[in-house]
Amino acid sequence: MCRKKKKILTLAFLCASIAMPFNAAAADTNQDSIASKTKTTESTDAVMDEYAMEDVVVTAQRVGKSDIDIPAATTVITADQIARAGYRNAYEAIDRQLGSSGMSMGSSGQDFGTSSSRVSLRGYDRGTMVLVNGAPINLNNYANPENIPASMIERIEIVRGAASTLYGGEAMGGVVNIILKKPSGVGHGTVSATFGNYDKKTEVSYGNDRLLFDISKEWTKNVPHSSIFGLDKLSWTDYWTGKGQKNHFSMLARLTDELNLNYDYTESTIRHGGSKYKESGDGLQWDSNLDTRFDDYRHTANLTYEGKTNGVKAVLGYNYRKIDAYDNIKNKPLDSSNSVFDGEILDVQKVWKVKSNTILGGYSWRREAAENIYSGASATRFSNALYTSYTHPFSTRFTMTLGLRGEFIKDAQKDQNVYLPQIQTDYKLNRDTAWYVNIGKAFQMPEIDEAINHVNADTSGLRPEEGWNYETGVKIKRGSESWKIALYYMEMKNKLGWMKNNITWYTVNKGDFRNLGLEAEYNRQINAIWSVRVGGSISNPEIKDPTDGNAWKQDAARLQGTVSVDYTKAKWDGSLAFEYLGDREYYAPVSYDGITPIGCAQNVPSSLQLSLNLGYQCDKDNRITLGVYNLLNKDIYTSRYGNLDLPRNYRLTFTHNF
Repeated sequence: MCRKKKKILTLAFLCASIAMPFNAAAADTNQDSIASKTKTTESTDAVMDEYAMEDVVVTAQRVGKSDIDIPAATTVITADQIARAGYRNAYEAIDRQLGSSGMSMGSSGQDFGTSSSRVSLRGYDRGTMVLVNGAPINLNNYANPENIPASMIERIEIVRGAASTLYGGEAMGGVVNIILKKPSGVGHGTVSATFGNYDKKTEVSYGNDRLLFDISKEWTKNVPHSSIFGLDKLSWTDYWTGKGQKNHFSMLARLTDELNLNYDYTESTIRHGGSKYKESGDGLQWDSNLDTRFDDYRHTANLTYEGKTNGVKAVLGYNYRKIDAYDNIKNKPLDSSNSVFDGEILDVQKVWKVKSNTILGGYSWRREAAENIYSGASATRFSNALYTSYTHPFSTRFTMTLGLRGEFIKDAQKDQNVYLPQIQTDYKLNRDTAWYVNIGKAFQMPEIDEAINHVNADTSGLRPEEGWNYETGVKIKRGSESWKIALYYMEMKNKLGWMKNNITWYTVNKGDFRNLGLEAEYNRQINAIWSVRVGGSISNPEIKDPTDGNAWKQDAARLQGTVSVDYTKAKWDGSLAFEYLGDREYYAPVSYDGITPIGCAQNVPSSLQLSLNLGYQCDKDNRITLGVYNLLNKDIYTSRYGNLDLPRNYRLTFTHNF
């Protein structure tokens, strides 16, 4: 049935792609009548364009294009939107968008050692490539941009749908590019202080036309109940999160007009523990305590070159993460979590314009490594890739892009040679409306640390995840408002997941994954004061689990809704944001022996987040903002394991410019 559906969808998309050039050619004969009709709307469009937002997107096809000209589902989050919403970091900003449903171990993307939070697009866990200025920051297949402060972000571009042809593995569900601010203008600085009932922060930044840097220090307070707990709940461990601290330094340097350097360093420490209970009669009985300290050190750097006239872009990137974990109960290091991950990437691309055609070609080299600090075991993976795309306009209305990537991987366990094709078409029904088709193959290697960490489980036979993404959609943009609708189908093999034996957790290929979904989004800049964004999706993410009779099981939330209303007038601005995740997956907690429950099996409860952020510009140099989050004081599950976001909380921030 699944193969039949795949063939039907493929045939429909390809027929549409082939037919469109002929339809476009016929449509071009009517250009005069269309042009005359267009003139009657020019005055109206001029008024609407007064409030139109910038919508050039670079990430989707590695070249800058207007959103309506891009054959993919895209979302752009600007620095102004981030500031109005009161997002603290990149994770928060991404997690609140349509099609995104992150997996967070704590509040706002907080990690606990190798229990890593991550960004997930379209229900595909551990399948999102996250870039900073075009350089991947994924380590061990996890992508958590929680350490990138909101103050450093110029814009975030989210492209949903497999993007492996241009960006390689780990882009099964999509790619996110976090574009940082660049040095500009004369010397200027900002100092800010944030006070909240769960956290506080001080931050100083300074920049001129060549240099921009940001230094911050954060403190988080105790959260006595950081997971849901009870006999009828997902978790029978009453987790707590202790006091935490994070120090962060960012630096951006404009070395030349074409060459920029970015460096980030973060060090953080936090305690996480709890009281484990077991079932006893009609209730729960205390069993044991947990108490672990996690020290986390991260370095991220990238050197980017963008030629002004030669069509060349190049990125040299470096990522490093060291985790020190200490078990305060047993008074010894937590061996399985004490790890070092690092990686380097070199990516060079060039764009040629040949008459009306656009040709993009590139080469990518990547190294990934993992080491267990205490055992000394290590593994390294190298990959070389060549990629290209060819865009041809068959007419003024119809454009087709063909892409291909060859990825050649030398792995610690098994080498791989992979070829990833892609076809995209874009058809303009009129000046404001575009219909696109996007078909691409996706691929992802297993986590690199699976070759070293599991001495008590055999992970040598892990197979890469691979499959196809089929998508068609319509985009409409008229002045200050836009509509986007996307229908997609994902079909992946060898989806990675977790298993337990009587000693440890380990990774296995759980089986096939599929997801049929529909997304719709409406944006409107009503006037100079008000803007609104409304989105919704319905999907059916499922995994075929060979460890449980090959039954298809729900693997992520089926329903999502987002609404944000922004306000700006005189000295005031604000944002009211709502997000809903409903009809979430079923989860059955099981202890290490594979038999004894450690929680109550049930569907993960729906999540409803309502937040309000208000800002007041006292004068040109001083600003006050107040954010109130989880206004309804709901139990918001940030993962299927029972982790909770903070209860109702607030943050008051004073900012001074100098």
